[in-house]
Amino acid sequence: MIALLRTIDPIKLSSVRALLDDAGVATQTFDAAAGGLWPSVIPVRLMVSDADVNNARRLLREAGFAEAKDGDWDLASPR
Repeated sequence: MIALLRTIDPIKLSSVRALLDDAGVATQTFDAAAGGLWPSVIPVRLMVSDADVNNARRLLREAGFAEAKDGDWDLASPR
């Protein structure tokens, strides 16, 4: 499994997970318990299988996200 997203934002996590689930990409969350205790310190990781990672990244780009160097995905700035 590969960490596709690392975030402290529960709204972003939920949105990305729903987007991927709707497209048939299975996801798992890691560190949710620790992230729940210290939500602004410990990011939650959204994991996808190695086989699905390229498709998941494509889906995020098509939905308007841009990959950041810190492992998070942010909504891309409008052009």
